Amino acid sequence: MSTIEQTRAVEGAGVSYALEVEGDSLRELLEGAITHAHKDKDLLALNAVMLEGEGGYLTARATDRYRLIVGKIEVIEGELSPSLISLSDIKRIVALSKDYKLSGKVSLNRIGDLLTVSVNGNSITLTIVEANYPPFNDIFDKGEVTAIDTIAFNPAFFSDYSKIVGKGVEVKVSFNGENKPITIGLIGDKVEWKALLMPMRFKN
Repeated sequence: MSTIEQTRAVEGAGVSYALEVEGDSLRELLEGAITHAHKDKDLLALNAVMLEGEGGYLTARATDRYRLIVGKIEVIEGELSPSLISLSDIKRIVALSKDYKLSGKVSLNRIGDLLTVSVNGNSITLTIVEANYPPFNDIFDKGEVTAIDTIAFNPAFFSDYSKIVGKGVEVKVSFNGENKPITIGLIGDKVEWKALLMPMRFKN
């Protein structure tokens, strides 16, 4: 009996969702998402990554208010209800991947406010963060690309883009008008990415 089948068999005991993905895809997804999560632990909703599995994909969203990134990977089977995971716990999952070489299948099982991540007979259990995560509906639908004369942005952010796509891989930048988010085109190995960067205001 597979992990998903076992989960369905005990749904009456309170299991909400179960999902399986390939380990190397999950690691790439999470390592990219954590670059955009806010580092301030007092900002519960932003010092976290939102995970959701539906429609055959696992999606990760993260923002620090200046940037937004959304990545998705294909799942083997199953679904996962929207689950906000703290940045420190996401890093625990990444560490698990490095310790046990996230190869093959990884299962994510959510029961109530607990999420258990299992790989190669090892598992960790995380507590879902209770916070109002900002909505991003239609945020990438900004109309046509617009030519502008000058724009300012924080160059430090671009170092994170190189961490996501790797050295020697192009990053496409599209400008959508003055004081509007910049669209960042990232080409992942196993992850489909979308990203936005807010421009900075010029100082007089």
